[in-house]
Amino acid sequence: MCRREGVLLAGLSLLVTLVFGVRQGRAADEMVQVPAGEFTMGVTMEQIKTIVRKVGGAEKDQENATPVRKINLPAFSIDKYEVTNGQYKKFMDAAKHPAPEFWEGGALPAGKEKHPVTGVMWNDAVAYCKWAGKRLPTEEEWEKAARGTDGRIFPWGNKWKRKVAHTAERNKFDTMAVGKYPKGASPYGALDMAGNVAEWTASAYKPYPGTTVQNEFFGDNRNVVRGGSWDDAKHYAVTTNRSKYTPVTTFENLGFRCVR
Repeated sequence: MCRREGVLLAGLSLLVTLVFGVRQGRAADEMVQVPAGEFTMGVTMEQIKTIVRKVGGAEKDQENATPVRKINLPAFSIDKYEVTNGQYKKFMDAAKHPAPEFWEGGALPAGKEKHPVTGVMWNDAVAYCKWAGKRLPTEEEWEKAARGTDGRIFPWGNKWKRKVAHTAERNKFDTMAVGKYPKGASPYGALDMAGNVAEWTASAYKPYPGTTVQNEFFGDNRNVVRGGSWDDAKHYAVTTNRSKYTPVTTFENLGFRCVR
């Protein structure tokens, strides 16, 4: 190899390192792959009755996820973990973005670098994902990543297991470092999709095609939130449960993850 070729290769190697190094430094996360294909979205009224019988709640709280339909999605990647305080702080510093609402004095809460970030509005989540070269998941993507193709009630299966999800039944009353419940993984390996914090999606809160359910909040003014949280009972942790908030909402149990 001549000296010129060596210099060119070294320069190319440095460029690749810088480009991917910046991306890794910005995102500093791990993603899991969700293959292309069809999955079952939503629940039937009979399934709702079973959910209520097994884990509680009210049928009317689950009816907004009817009827069942088949959805075909292209392949995508989704964050294995919810976006953490530490990751969000890097975004804040790089993009000069304001701190989440509940950070006292704008400082990252001590000892919570690996806890999911909360207190972020929908636009904050959108901005972070864009900065990281990603985006928020659609409601359809979120549900497929959480339940797979077999229509399961929880990410790990159809039976409630208190020790594999950080919900109100754990009586911890706060977020927990992401990934503490590996046995609660979804079929594709995504963690905390049934607890820790609920998660913003990109989708507006609208009725499913063909539903007979009436809801005064359906429309473009609210965004769908998925997954249970440390402050929610187990019936909110089912893979089909749909909550909704206005984009400017902030809660201490509401965060997000991204897709690419």
